[in-house]
Amino acid sequence: LKIAVALSLLGAVYAQDTEYCPDGWIVSDTEHTIECILLGGLDERVTKKDAELICGGHEGRLVDMDEGHGGHKNRAIKEMIQDKVGNGDFGTPGPRLEDQWWIGATVQGPHNDHHYGNWTWDHNHQEVTWFDWLDGQPNNWQHEEQCLTFIRDQDIFGYGVYHWNDWGCDYVARYICEREPLSYLDD
Repeated sequence: LKIAVALSLLGAVYAQDTEYCPDGWIVSDTEHTIECILLGGLDERVTKKDAELICGGHEGRLVDMDEGHGGHKNRAIKEMIQDKVGNGDFGTPGPRLEDQWWIGATVQGPHNDHHYGNWTWDHNHQEVTWFDWLDGQPNNWQHEEQCLTFIRDQDIFGYGVYHWNDWGCDYVARYICEREPLSYLDD
């Protein structure tokens, strides 16, 4: 009987997924690609350089949408952010500068809402080929916005959606890290 119980427990373990994420990370399955996503704390705002260091310390990098799943992954990340943040306060509609999340992309050269510029993903330097800009973005305000964030655009009732915004790399925002999943064999 003990052997039967042990074999059934062993079978249950092997029947589970073979990939998982460290504690605090969210398992993301976008078009059958498993990744681990870590959303920073709601009160934790850092520069992009600090966000990169934090993600690197977690054996990851700032999130990007370069794997060919762009729109699907972008939508999934926006849902994760919305789930974490919830609804905003009742009040004035529009973009919320205090509610931004770093994305791992940078632009070289001039850009504006009529000419998006030469955006590349930071970790592999591939060109960004599609965009999810907030209306009026990118605007390169005061010619110092070369980095990319999600920004919340909310209505008067506090309901909002996230889109992309160009943002100064030395400004602060929350961070989103991604990493490859671990497998049980890695333990």
